[in-house]
Amino acid sequence: MKIAVLSNVELRASLDELRKMDAEIEIYIPGGYGVWMQELLDENSQLVLSAPELVFLILDGISLFESFREDEIDSIFETIKSFVEKHASLHFFISEIDVWNRQILPNDELNRGKLFEWKWNRAVYTLASSFERIHAFKLKELIESEGRKAFYSDKLWYLGGIRYSSLGHKKIADEMELLIRAYRKQRKKVLVLDLDNTLWGGILGEAGLDGIELADVKEGRRFKDFQTRIKELKNLGVLLTICSKNNVNDVMEAFEKHKHMVLKKDDFVRMKINWENKLKNIRELAEELNLGLDSFVFIDDNPAERELIKTSLPCEVPGFPIDTARLNDFAWEIYKRYFYTLKVSVEDVKKTEMYLKEMEREKLKENVASLEEYLKSLNMKMKIRKLKEEDIQRAAELTQKTNQFNLTTLRLTEAEVRARMNDPNYSVYIASVEDRFGEYGKVLLAFVKKDYLNRTAEFENLLMSCRVFGRYLEDQFVGFIENELLKEGIQELRARYIPTTKNKPAQDFFDRLAYEVETFENGEKAYKLDIRKAGERHGYALLEYDG
Repeated sequence: MKIAVLSNVELRASLDELRKMDAEIEIYIPGGYGVWMQELLDENSQLVLSAPELVFLILDGISLFESFREDEIDSIFETIKSFVEKHASLHFFISEIDVWNRQILPNDELNRGKLFEWKWNRAVYTLASSFERIHAFKLKELIESEGRKAFYSDKLWYLGGIRYSSLGHKKIADEMELLIRAYRKQRKKVLVLDLDNTLWGGILGEAGLDGIELADVKEGRRFKDFQTRIKELKNLGVLLTICSKNNVNDVMEAFEKHKHMVLKKDDFVRMKINWENKLKNIRELAEELNLGLDSFVFIDDNPAERELIKTSLPCEVPGFPIDTARLNDFAWEIYKRYFYTLKVSVEDVKKTEMYLKEMEREKLKENVASLEEYLKSLNMKMKIRKLKEEDIQRAAELTQKTNQFNLTTLRLTEAEVRARMNDPNYSVYIASVEDRFGEYGKVLLAFVKKDYLNRTAEFENLLMSCRVFGRYLEDQFVGFIENELLKEGIQELRARYIPTTKNKPAQDFFDRLAYEVETFENGEKAYKLDIRKAGERHGYALLEYDG
């Protein structure tokens, strides 16, 4: 991945740290650290020619305040916005600024740098909230969390023009690495939570409803604040589950009747409240949610339970704070380490609701005579279209997160998805699905590379979210694509299956559709079909083309 870093101070120490964390990152730095505006204004600058996916503009507020007036800020942000609009393949990170007041002034006189800082930082978040590919770099927040005297270095500044201390450079590198991971959609999916001494203090079965620590004051406030942070994670699309050795009736009463309970029953997609082994319960959670265990994070105050899961399953198992006064910080650490995100998508907001709806579908399935009757009763609708700009974020997310029904496991960034969308030799199709219970969102995706000269095309990748397994939607999706390619003069369609440890559900898909298959020793398969002879694709969804 190519990134570019623009700044008005020396940041090479930060970038050296970043390279240690990710050796594959290629970094462009201008020839002088004070030329960032020229790089943005010049349409033939080295920044433009280097074609990065991400641009980080990390600015020291003190130097910025010394170089620009407050009334120039709007012009600077117009320049940034114009640059991003001209380069549709990149994401742009703009730093907050911190203007450290070193000027000796009377007590009641406000330093002008604070007004400059306030206007700049307000402009950062205004632009980030209104532009999909612009994001904040929380430099001021980093400085405040460590303290200015630790983050800055007067000694290095006077000796070599280096504004930040070694700690400051390390924190900047950590933040860059975090944002790059978030851009790549590399986050976990499920948070598994214990209850006693985790979401509240004390043991519910012993202390009773009124005896647990959960309140607006003292020790109970620690747990209430922790629940508030967990609720915020849920609102960002993290799936919450419970795995607790407890009496289920007592727990339900606590969720329903305790006045300080922030989390409610409907905030959780699954609950395992019993006296079974937690290893067994977590495996069942993964099976019921149809998600890999490596996408799970397990939180429990009991060291023995954590050790059991850590040594037995590929889950993430962070340590639990001995001092529960740290629970707020602990929640933030969980977020930044496992679930950090740049922006929240529609799918994220609705994720818990979607999984709860799936439980209703399962209940319906139990009460019908056959699979065919069940699928017909769902009244499914599938809307298919060629990829548009507003689909790119979700498409990239699907390539990064989908593991089970994923033919080649091709992982793509937003820039790579956009490049294929704009390439006339590609057709990229995405499909959204809904049924009588609600929407699944955008859940099927296909990248088709076309060779018009030889009248052939190939699925570079075909993938489907586990939310819609077992509904024959993939058959109809491929059938639609076959028909579209036939209209374009394509006669032969090819595909590949590249096996991984997780994508076994996809290994026989094209066999089922009667494609000719060649199987290799390593398990890979090569498929081809004369689509002029393709049969009708079986399915139960009403198709709609949103072309």
